[in-house]
Amino acid sequence: MINREQLAAMAGCAAYTQEGQRLGGVEYVLVDDTTGRPEWVRVTDRASGLGGVFVPLRHAVLEPERLVLPYAVSLIERAPCAALDCGSVLTVAEEQRLFAHYGLTDVREQVNAEPGSGWSRMDRADALHEGTAGQEARVSRLRTARPGR
Repeated sequence: MINREQLAAMAGCAAYTQEGQRLGGVEYVLVDDTTGRPEWVRVTDRASGLGGVFVPLRHAVLEPERLVLPYAVSLIERAPCAALDCGSVLTVAEEQRLFAHYGLTDVREQVNAEPGSGWSRMDRADALHEGTAGQEARVSRLRTARPGR
């Protein structure tokens, strides 16, 4: 798992699969507003036509000048938002689609998440402003962090 301290080291990194296949360059990272934890990386490779795709950082490994992502190229290429520009943030709904695509569960859904930690479902519900219920397509909990800045 990538931590906050490793963000600067990701500047200029190329992303690879565990099998050593180059995916493209790290464009930017999305960081959880509550925990500060890097959650998603946007990888782009203009030469191959990979036009910006979000990949989870949960099981990624940062090596010198390369980010290793534990997903097959075919899975990454089919990810939601791969062909579209989702912008520099993901909505809650987009993030849920990405979790499902990569076969991950949102760790914030864990039953034993401590109240007030920002990880529990109730914390997220409390963070939504009154009148926005059901508008997950417009709400985000992530912010852009450009590596090296």
